[in-house]
Amino acid sequence: MKRFALSFLLLAVLAGCGPSIDPALQSRVATYFGKAGGQTYASSSQFMKPMPYAVGQYVVHGTVYDGKRSVSKTSIVGEEQGGWVIETYSLSESNESWTQMLVKGLEKAGTDGNVDDIDIVWVKTKMKDENVQTVEGPVLAITRGFYRDMLGGFKVKIGTPSAGGSVAVPAGTFNGTQKTGTEAAFFGRTYKSDVWFHSEVPINGLVKSVSKDDGITTELIEFGRSGAKRTF
Repeated sequence: MKRFALSFLLLAVLAGCGPSIDPALQSRVATYFGKAGGQTYASSSQFMKPMPYAVGQYVVHGTVYDGKRSVSKTSIVGEEQGGWVIETYSLSESNESWTQMLVKGLEKAGTDGNVDDIDIVWVKTKMKDENVQTVEGPVLAITRGFYRDMLGGFKVKIGTPSAGGSVAVPAGTFNGTQKTGTEAAFFGRTYKSDVWFHSEVPINGLVKSVSKDDGITTELIEFGRSGAKRTF
């Protein structure tokens, strides 16, 4: 089985690089990590790929890397030109940023695992207290690989899925998860992780991920099948 998973490793590394801690952002990160969902989700069938994409779906994950905490929210906020508008919000204790991309080929890439199936038409970025910047044309051609990585655009090898049992994360308790081992090539290094999936979770199905190399842990904080909108 091959598929693309969100590059939480990349987001965690980027979140950890920046200025000193901002108390206001630190408080917001703590609020996210303090959430506790009481809902329990029944066992699902073997996870092979995410549910069909739809505008409004979103997932929020919290990552702990080298003692630093960060949050990433990925949402489907539009559909145009035969593609999906994907918005990623990244929050750390020192940085806050938003990225929107018009992406084509996500379904095909999720089926055959080929990164070349993903086409990014345009990118809009916004940092805290700054104006929106649009990336397209020749500049996008140069940076397209970086933005593909933000979408989980590097290939991962997924081992044979096995029963993952019940997994409790801030978003709730997920029974009957599917557990797999993954390998992801990133900046010339291969990272290995154990990952738990559940079919109730939209966009990527990811409930929890634990790196075998350096202890990076990612857990689902909240999710929804509707309600996500553009923030700019």
